[in-house]
Amino acid sequence: MIQSATGEAVIYEMFHGNAPVKKIVLFLTVSVFIFACAGKDIRDTSLEPAAAFQKAEDLISQGNYEEARKVLGEIRGGDEAQQYSALARLRIADTYFEEESFEEAVAEYESHLETYPAGKYASYAQYKLAMSFFRQIKTADISYSVAQRSLREFEKLRKNYPRNPHMEVTEERIKACQRVLAEFEFYVGSFYFKKGSYEAAARRFDGLLKDYPDSVQEAGTLYYLGLSYKNLGRKEQAIDTLSILIGKFPTIKYSIDAKEVIASLKQ
Repeated sequence: MIQSATGEAVIYEMFHGNAPVKKIVLFLTVSVFIFACAGKDIRDTSLEPAAAFQKAEDLISQGNYEEARKVLGEIRGGDEAQQYSALARLRIADTYFEEESFEEAVAEYESHLETYPAGKYASYAQYKLAMSFFRQIKTADISYSVAQRSLREFEKLRKNYPRNPHMEVTEERIKACQRVLAEFEFYVGSFYFKKGSYEAAARRFDGLLKDYPDSVQEAGTLYYLGLSYKNLGRKEQAIDTLSILIGKFPTIKYSIDAKEVIASLKQ
């Protein structure tokens, strides 16, 4: 949740809290604008962005994202006081995200971050940018690039906004991305191993262990890396690698098989 503050932050919160609070805050917000406009020229249009934003939120709640974007686009381009334009830009991105039109959502979140890099909504925009890639992750064999990009954006969120309210979720998402990437590296390494391309397989397995230590693929990676070294004639490396496997995972089948391989290498 974006932290509340004055101005547009209050407006954002009133659309994302519970229902009674929304009504109260909306009433107070509109009242403030009415009193602020008292005594001014009747042509004063300071109420228009607030009313337009409420209309856009109503359209979003109805799932009418296209019409909401039209209204938000008008706010973004016509809010001379710049009180709602940043939030309107962000909500346009959110509508694309909700529609799962992630390419468009990414473009809008990136645009928001470029325009307001130190703005009060920057951490939220960075989080949703990372989530736009994360939501596209499916199986490891087809999701490498989006998992890689999602990881990069989550790491950027952790580094640039260490006090953001999404930090706990961010850490979980980072681990999930790393798991997918490790699975992909194991998948590719296994492909090379089955083809008999042991040098390529060894590079993949070795890279996996260095880049993603303690992954769920670690035991299998150590086993097939040891076999790759064995098939390449690197007996000492094979024994060392398989010994690490046995030491870390002494009871699993990989280790039982590794003991037999080591015994054959020492004969």
